[in-house]
Amino acid sequence: MAARQQPKGTGLGVQYVDLVPKSEWKEQPDANILTIDLPGFAKEQIKVTFVHTSKMLRVMGERLLADRRWSRFNEVFTVPQNCLVDKIHGSFNNNTLTITMPKETITKMPNLPEASKTVAERVEKLEEKRLLEEAKKKEAEAEKIKKLLEEKEEIIRKLQEEAKAKEMAEVKKLQEEVKAKEIAEAKKLQEEALAKEMAEAKKLQEEAKAKEKLEEEAALGKKSVDESVTREGKLQDVNYTKSVSERVSEVVKSTEKKLGYLGEKEKKIRQGIMEKVRGKDLTSEEKKSMVNVGMATLVLFALGAYVSYTFCSSSSSSTSSSSTSPSSSSTSTKPE
Repeated sequence: MAARQQPKGTGLGVQYVDLVPKSEWKEQPDANILTIDLPGFAKEQIKVTFVHTSKMLRVMGERLLADRRWSRFNEVFTVPQNCLVDKIHGSFNNNTLTITMPKETITKMPNLPEASKTVAERVEKLEEKRLLEEAKKKEAEAEKIKKLLEEKEEIIRKLQEEAKAKEMAEVKKLQEEVKAKEIAEAKKLQEEALAKEMAEAKKLQEEAKAKEKLEEEAALGKKSVDESVTREGKLQDVNYTKSVSERVSEVVKSTEKKLGYLGEKEKKIRQGIMEKVRGKDLTSEEKKSMVNVGMATLVLFALGAYVSYTFCSSSSSSTSSSSTSPSSSSTSTKPE
């Protein structure tokens, strides 16, 4: 017994395994017996049909193996010419199908023409030829179906490969885009950092130059200030000495003027007193006033002398301090 696997896909994913069972003919005097080995099959899974038009005996069956896989067979056998078709019967025991075809009893004619025998042989040969053509056609259809299935599988495989290649190309493209984007961002950050560093360095240089310039300007300003201070000190000393001398002369003039006025007044009073003394007509009050005038004159002279001494001493001290201040300023500016 030979088994040929021929998976045939359907919409439900059922697969069939074609089985070629082992068969054997036995001829007996009263009947022809056909035995077919069908291991694993049950009586209910087997069907036997006689085709009257072609006088063929069709035996078929199928059974479930596992997980949508089925085992099936479909065999056609030629019924002998001398069989009684209406008396064909069968039995199934021990995984073996036995079909009995009783023979027809024919009375042999003494003078049977040879032509009838030849015609019967030709009919039988034609029937066999037709059956062979049907079998070949069936095999061709099976091969065609097999080829279609292979083409379908090839198309599915090709589509899967194309989808996989497309997916890999897209993944590669995305990776390249991400990598390019990262490189561009890194380059941009480097350029920004470099520009920032250059700007900071430029700013520091400008600040250093500005600082140096300010220091130079400060030094020049300090120098000019020292020079101006020296010049102003000298001018102030001269002006101060001049102003002090002018003030002293003014005070002396005012004092002399007052003293002259008091002297004239005293002279007039003295003349009046002397006249009264000559006439001996002085009162006590006039005597007191004469004493007071004398005292006032002494006080005025003393006040004038004190003022003159004070202004002279202050002018001498200011001139000495003004003469020492430029020297001190000049000595302090030398280390710079």
